Amino acid sequence: MTAVPPSPASDPQLQPYAPAPGPGRGALPAFIAYGLLLVSLFTAGLSGLLAVILAYDRKAQSGPVPATHFAFQIKLFWICFALTFAAGALGVGGVIQYLTHPQPAPQFIHAQPDMQSVRLEGPLVLPVEADTWSYRFAWTPLYLSRGVRLQLWLGGLSFAAAVLASWIGPIFGLLRLAAGQPIGRLPAKL
Repeated sequence: MTAVPPSPASDPQLQPYAPAPGPGRGALPAFIAYGLLLVSLFTAGLSGLLAVILAYDRKAQSGPVPATHFAFQIKLFWICFALTFAAGALGVGGVIQYLTHPQPAPQFIHAQPDMQSVRLEGPLVLPVEADTWSYRFAWTPLYLSRGVRLQLWLGGLSFAAAVLASWIGPIFGLLRLAAGQPIGRLPAKL
C-alpha cells in the first residue's frame, strides 16, 4: 500500500498563511498612518495625504478596533485640512484687504524743550528768549485696520488649532491603539 500525500486543504501546515480574524487585525497600518499624521506638519501635509489614503484603503479590511482608528484618522485629516485652509484663506484675505484699502498710519509729532537758557542779572534769574527744541516723529510702520487685524488674528488662531489637532489627535490615537482600545464605538456589524 502506498501512502497518499495529504492534500493542502486537509493539512493546516501546507495552507498559506492567513492572519487570524480578530478585533486587532490590521493594527500595523493604523500605527503607520498615525506616524504619517504626526510628521505631516513637517512635510506640508503630504504625509497626511498618504495617511488618509492608507486609512481609506485599510478601513474595510481591518478588524473592528483598527477600523475605528482609521475612521478617526480620516476625520482628523479633514478637520486639520479645513482649519489650515481657513487659516490660509483668512491670511490671504487680510493681506489683500490691506493692499487694496490701505489705511494711513497716524503720525504723531511731539515737541518739547530740551533746555532753557537763563541770564543772571543781579539777584534775579531771567529766561533768555531763545529756547532749543527737539522734535520727535513717531508712527507705526504698518497700520492695520480692525478688519485686517481680525482676519489675521482669526487666521492665526485657526492655524494654531490645526497644529494642535495634528499633534494631539495622533498621539491620543497612538496611545489608544497601543492599549488595544477603540476610538468611539465599535461597529455593530463585523
